[in-house]
Amino acid sequence: MDHSVAPAFELGAHDWRKLTIVLGAIAAVEALVIVVVAVVLIVPRMSHQTSKTDAVVPAGATGPHTPAGKAKLSPAETPVMVLNGNGQSGAAAASSTKVRQLGYKLGLIGNAQRQDYPVSLVMYRPGLRPEALKFAKKMHVRTVGPLDGIKVGKLGRAKLVYIVGAS
Repeated sequence: MDHSVAPAFELGAHDWRKLTIVLGAIAAVEALVIVVVAVVLIVPRMSHQTSKTDAVVPAGATGPHTPAGKAKLSPAETPVMVLNGNGQSGAAAASSTKVRQLGYKLGLIGNAQRQDYPVSLVMYRPGLRPEALKFAKKMHVRTVGPLDGIKVGKLGRAKLVYIVGAS
């Protein structure tokens, strides 16, 4: 007599379809469980690593995400150099009038080395970021950064540089 240890198992014509549907549903549930576990366990760890609010800011650090602090100088104590960076004749002179009306002293008024600035910007001497942010807010300028391309010796008495861009 010939027989195998395992009993013979044959599926009928309709049984294999039911089995395929059941196994497909089980696989879909398993995939859903894997996705949920990944979201619950992995995403919070990744978002914690990229969070800016939990970052420790070293003392004396400056940058776009560090708190600005409070301005120590009044507008009258903060001379501003106004430069035309958009190529339109008289742009720096017109902007200097508004700067003066806000109570700021004026430094040099002239042309920037480039005439293709798409937006206006404010640059500041080291340590004067709060004053620059205060001035930029009053002038409705969104781009603020440290001196770039202008040497401190060229500023004269100016503490901030306001470059008038195309917008």
